[in-house]
Amino acid sequence: LENLKRGLASDDTPVEEHEHPVTNEYPSELPLMVPNDELNLRAMKELLPIHEAWSGVKLIANNAYGLRVYRNESNLQMHIDEASTHIISSILHVGHDPEGEPWPLVIEDFYGNTNEVFLETGDMLLYESSKCFHGRPKRYNGKWYSSLFTHYYPEDWDEEYINMETHYRIPPEWDELPEGEVEGLEPLEVVETSFQEPSCEHQWCGLKETKKWEQPEELEFGQVLSGDAKI
Repeated sequence: LENLKRGLASDDTPVEEHEHPVTNEYPSELPLMVPNDELNLRAMKELLPIHEAWSGVKLIANNAYGLRVYRNESNLQMHIDEASTHIISSILHVGHDPEGEPWPLVIEDFYGNTNEVFLETGDMLLYESSKCFHGRPKRYNGKWYSSLFTHYYPEDWDEEYINMETHYRIPPEWDELPEGEVEGLEPLEVVETSFQEPSCEHQWCGLKETKKWEQPEELEFGQVLSGDAKI
């Protein structure tokens, strides 16, 4: 949190450089990246047992990055992460503008639900980021919103097999467009590594009906809230 405060106060904090599915409609408001290398490595090591306990498998740490600072009018288009390394992941929420509006992470689960998750400072969300579509399609109304991201993969993960399995699952006619409009099917656009549905509000139709998650009052430090709402 102290690193974040220093980064917010500095005029030298760099804008994030690597490609990500953040819209470029507001180039002056692309995320900042507060240097945090030493703490990132520490977090990746110390959070490993939590990720192994949650996933039930032995993991290898891949990377941790942050502190990413989203700024006013930011949004994050829906996407999935790298299937070779970003298997078991987490978002550790460091803090946000106390006067900003709540900004949910939108994530689709394995039961077909679209979830809006509202994180508070110190909350950590664990998820399978290469399988579950996730993003923040709603635009942020606030000065700053910051998190740390960690990614792991199983010790016996066969990257080549996974890549080939994905390749052969795609039918040869994948790029053939239907003739005319298909009733009940909204247009889907691919934007680099992300997706959007321009005919719907916030460019994601799943937001028409969502499950909303906030920190329960009875949740104590060190406890976990599961996907079936059990503590």
